[in-house]
Amino acid sequence: MELAVAALKSLLPKLATLLRDEYKLQKGVRGEIRFLNAEMESMQASLSELSKRPAHLITDLDKLWARDLKELSYDIEDSIDKFMVRVDAPAKQQSLKGFRKFIHKIGLVRNIKTRHQVAEDIDAIKIRIREVADRRARYMVQDGAAQPDSSVAMDPRMPVLYEDIKKLVGIDDPAEKLTNLLMQGEGVQNQKLKVVSIVGVGGLGKTTLANLVYQRLKGQFMCQAFVSVSLKPNMNKIFSSILRQVSGKEDPSAEQWDHTEVINRIRQILKEKRYIIVIDDLWDESSWISIKCALIDNDLGSRVIVTTRNAGVARSSCSGISGTMYELGPLSDTDSKWLLYKRIFNEEEVIPPELEEVLNKILRKCGGIPLAIITIASMLASTKQNKVRMVWCI
Repeated sequence: MELAVAALKSLLPKLATLLRDEYKLQKGVRGEIRFLNAEMESMQASLSELSKRPAHLITDLDKLWARDLKELSYDIEDSIDKFMVRVDAPAKQQSLKGFRKFIHKIGLVRNIKTRHQVAEDIDAIKIRIREVADRRARYMVQDGAAQPDSSVAMDPRMPVLYEDIKKLVGIDDPAEKLTNLLMQGEGVQNQKLKVVSIVGVGGLGKTTLANLVYQRLKGQFMCQAFVSVSLKPNMNKIFSSILRQVSGKEDPSAEQWDHTEVINRIRQILKEKRYIIVIDDLWDESSWISIKCALIDNDLGSRVIVTTRNAGVARSSCSGISGTMYELGPLSDTDSKWLLYKRIFNEEEVIPPELEEVLNKILRKCGGIPLAIITIASMLASTKQNKVRMVWCI
């Protein structure tokens, strides 16, 4: 899912670039490109909503649709790249300057063969867009026709909590910033309950970052808790988990208690203790409002970390309290390259020069999203060396 989101994220700016005046496209072609841009923006919005679901609620049909969109985005981007190369980089154009260069570029764009090829590409792409949409509509299962497997027990974020710190890439700077937001301050104000909400799209590593800082800081607090909320939270389990962790005692009957009773027990324990609690994967404001009832401000310098994909939820968790939003961005080009390489090649292995271009293209498609890079790297790492270039180019 993250690969498809990254592909669309990479494509949309290029579609916008084609509409700039410098390309002097015919009105009809410009209209077609606006149509493609609007279609891909709608698909990106739909994919973004779909990516917010927990992994076990994403159907096989959803995954096939996301795969089709990813491949379609790649093909559109390839067509745009080829067109731009023909317009922007002819060999003899490098020797032209000023007005002659401008006239030369206009002549290239208006070349009949180029215009004809662009029009043909757009027609073919429009047909594929309709095919992708129609195929999904034909086989769409109505809500309620099939229920997800309720036997799923393992939280898909669990492996993140046990990731070897040495394998993490590009985490040091965000971890330092988050730590400073949590711990810096002086005087009475620093003793107030402070909330820092990490916000960003799926796959950026919000849970990884929150857990890393939590593990580093929890020794400075008298009690700690780490809970995951998810799209459809079971508040009884969440409250009982917080109670079990902050009290250090197991009470199986706690899940059967009334919310008010559990919240009162949690508040009683936290009243005279400095605590740090991570509320991971928060989806809606109503869940935060409920959880917030248990978080007493005891003027002991307690801290809460929230992770969410929703900026509105992040703002809500920071309002009416000493709170700060921390927007987690994608990996830098350097860190993206390092993450991809270390997942595919051994440290002593020499990277084949002929794969450099392919690797750079893969990284552009991933858009700096760690989960996307790791996913595709895992697939490529399992490819036989004698087939690797052919498969990667595909």
